[in-house]
Amino acid sequence: MLKYISYLIFFSFSLFSQSFQKSIYGIYPSEYKQFWLFYEKEERIGQSQTIFRPFYSSYYDKKLNHFYSTSFYPLYYSQSTNYWNKWSFLFLFGNESTKHEDIGEDKDYVFTPLFQWGKGDTPKDEYFSFFPLFGKWKSKLSWSEINFFLFPLYIDWNHKEFEAKSILWPFTLYGKSDVRKEYRVLPFFSHKSHVGKFEHNSIFWPFISWGRDNLDKKEPTSYSFVWFVYGYKKSYYENMKSFSFLPIIGTWSLFSYGYDKRKAEIDFTFLFFLFQYSYSNDKDFRRLVIFPFYGYSYYANKEFKFITPFYIRMRADTYHEKTHFYYFVPFFIYSNKFFPKEEREDFYIKIWPFYRFHRDTEGNVEWNAFSLFPIRSTTFEKIWDPFWSILEYKKLINGEKRFYIFLRIYTQRWNNNEFHLHIPFFINYSSIDGKRNIDILYGLVGLEQNQYSYKWKFFWFLEI
Repeated sequence: MLKYISYLIFFSFSLFSQSFQKSIYGIYPSEYKQFWLFYEKEERIGQSQTIFRPFYSSYYDKKLNHFYSTSFYPLYYSQSTNYWNKWSFLFLFGNESTKHEDIGEDKDYVFTPLFQWGKGDTPKDEYFSFFPLFGKWKSKLSWSEINFFLFPLYIDWNHKEFEAKSILWPFTLYGKSDVRKEYRVLPFFSHKSHVGKFEHNSIFWPFISWGRDNLDKKEPTSYSFVWFVYGYKKSYYENMKSFSFLPIIGTWSLFSYGYDKRKAEIDFTFLFFLFQYSYSNDKDFRRLVIFPFYGYSYYANKEFKFITPFYIRMRADTYHEKTHFYYFVPFFIYSNKFFPKEEREDFYIKIWPFYRFHRDTEGNVEWNAFSLFPIRSTTFEKIWDPFWSILEYKKLINGEKRFYIFLRIYTQRWNNNEFHLHIPFFINYSSIDGKRNIDILYGLVGLEQNQYSYKWKFFWFLEI
């Protein structure tokens, strides 16, 4: 159960994660324009970013030919390079295409879960499905090809030499290859085997099952299972044994105990998943769960802990990354990632909904109050946070600083040589290397001044 919780947390924080740069970065000076919080355009050498909040945003990196755009994010986004392209609508409907140097381009269109269509320059990329009526999938779910008609009435699939067919899946199935075979008529019997690897059998499933695993290892294992009575598993030389009482499904049972002498491992559970205790000296693994009050696991220098479902802590200390992560649902997020090889750090704090702070791996700093999205998402925060922020501040590694007040009704940008002030519909002021420019009501009244002269402007076209 603990690992499923950690997977869920990881998925929640990875859903909007940045696997590719999607915002302006680098040390070069910016050309920046804005209108209130609705329009923002920034350009640096080789990059450009445009935002029409919340309707549209785009980012382009010329060096990588990488283009990323959104519309009412996370409603829609698209992303492309020279080698691939993808778009998604609500993370359910979308397209992915990849260009291969050897076999050409293949495309996958998905309108989950009903419609899927694949096309490409080779026959293995061509497929069409309208689930559950009829269709064909290729290179999906670890199989080379899947065909179905009025699912689950009929389905067949194959991979390499193995071919299988089923009528009224999953109740009947027949599959066979030179080294593998599988057949079943549930609930009466089932058989699944692979020469030199495993053999599984059942009668009156799920009540009685038995089998052997790891037949290609030095010490194979065997098991027997009687549903809601007992489960038993052991290795050939009895270096590993486990027993469960009142088993329900998988490792869930009223009581279970097991050990493995080779790994110096012990595993104990009670009340199904509510109490779990495991350790392995060989794998340096520890786990203790008293659900829902406390849980802890440690493996390969990675640590996960929860106290009640609301407090979560994750740590990792590996060669590539050192991570500290804390989450108090939904009010507090703390994330600190250090990359030893590059000597870079990413630091993030959110006190929901009042405050957000981020210092990225380049050293750029930004914070704002408020931030209403309860989890971390760089794209979501960039587009939506200005609509409810009272204060915003950015300090960029190119020397520029930006400060915004109350939904950006007041904007101030400056560096060592420039100062800009913007109040929408009222005043624009800029000072660049001693040259000043003031526009009131977008040119109704204005003044341009340098150290030698000045010029007044009236009614957008008169100059004195």
